[in-house]
Amino acid sequence: MKSKALHRIGIAFSAAGLEVAETAHDGGRLRIVRSETFAVAAAPANGDKAAPAGPAWPVEKLKPFRPAAARGVPVSVGLRSADVFCRLVTLPTATDSELRPMLEMQLENLSPLPTEQVVFGFEVIRKTEKQTDLLVAIARRDVAVERLELLRQAGFAVETLDLDALALLDFLWHEKPLRDKELAGLALVILEGETATLLLVHDNQPHSIMAVPLAGDASVEDAAAQIGGELHLAQTAVQASQPEAVWPVVRVLQRSGEGTPGARLDPKALAAALAGQLGVACEPLELSEKQRAGLGAVGLCVRVASGRARMNLVPAEYLAERRRLARKRQFKLAAIALAALYGLIIAGAVAAFAWQFNQLGALEAEADDLKTPYDRAVALQADLRVLQEYVSNRSVPLEIFAELHKLKPDAVCLTEIHFTDGEQASLSGYASSASVVSEFESKLQKSSYFPGGTALSPLTNQKVAGNVVVRFTIQCKIKKAPKHEAAERRRRQR
Repeated sequence: MKSKALHRIGIAFSAAGLEVAETAHDGGRLRIVRSETFAVAAAPANGDKAAPAGPAWPVEKLKPFRPAAARGVPVSVGLRSADVFCRLVTLPTATDSELRPMLEMQLENLSPLPTEQVVFGFEVIRKTEKQTDLLVAIARRDVAVERLELLRQAGFAVETLDLDALALLDFLWHEKPLRDKELAGLALVILEGETATLLLVHDNQPHSIMAVPLAGDASVEDAAAQIGGELHLAQTAVQASQPEAVWPVVRVLQRSGEGTPGARLDPKALAAALAGQLGVACEPLELSEKQRAGLGAVGLCVRVASGRARMNLVPAEYLAERRRLARKRQFKLAAIALAALYGLIIAGAVAAFAWQFNQLGALEAEADDLKTPYDRAVALQADLRVLQEYVSNRSVPLEIFAELHKLKPDAVCLTEIHFTDGEQASLSGYASSASVVSEFESKLQKSSYFPGGTALSPLTNQKVAGNVVVRFTIQCKIKKAPKHEAAERRRRQR
């Protein structure tokens, strides 16, 4: 018997317009059922006070795709790079359940906006015994909720809120317009209307996603100078932690809507100007019209089908509301079925049905009343487990990380922090000069969190992307965890 194909819906809010695609996955083969891009007017100038604040997304044109979504097909949505702020974050290696609480504790330092105004998601791009590298995406909460609400009103229940740039990367891996070697180390400039997105891939993993604003009247040479400068900084930042990363060819892809600054830039001319700016080969990335039709939406479906869709920026309260509405809908469907069954048997059973329906309503209300304290208890239990790890003998107190962040000069970059038995710390990284390293060591020696002095290993110079940096390693004792200090006090009392 032939197995039924799994259908998926992808919807991308991209600079090219509102992209939508439906795919079917049967065995190992992914088939595009249909895909389309609906143009959207660019956001008006700031001086036009009578115009709306942003583009009017034509969600009503998604109706032909809605019947498939109504059958329970998973729906994934992609946000534009201009609506998302991405950071590469390194944390001590921990279990998957501990990574989100650890990021939440650092969100205030990572986010350009207050934490209550943002949502975030992440995915692991590299993991070793000592540290884990994460690509963290932060978006404004009101933008995410607006997109989800637009699609909810159009009849789509969203499961995953992802990044359009990551979906585009999965599309390129699926369609393979480039060789596997170039896709594994890709430097891509994506012209996306008002911005140019810089996407850097190393070892088949995205290491940097950055949106660079484009001036409306900028020439090709001015745009190349601006994009080239930002791309060089992004490459240097990646090479600081991954020195072996190289990008011998830079690709330029046009995805701009009509009438936008990006649409006025010719990819071939921009590639030639970037080649002179960067001193490396730059070529436009050519895609067919068929490939361009909904490519971001198709990439979202590919990410879900391949299991790489680990980034999800859907707010927790939105998912909770979806579960509540699903339970309510199930109760209503059960009530309707019972009413129809009892009506066919005997009219007198209507009274019994009414009683049962009232009982179901009471149970639903009781379940809703218990849900909030239950969810809070589960969240507190998860927080307690994380805090218990921090105060155990094997964990490092969180204030040590906060103290390091406070003492570290801006010109110092820590690439590795290794703790031994909760008593010793080894800090490795690089700085712009030896004097900056001495300043950092002096601050550590004066801090009460690092008693017992420090030991600085010999400094070494290293050339990264044309810049000379000073590599260093500092050994120091750290303040013991409260549990360990209490144990020592008990030993002294005995």
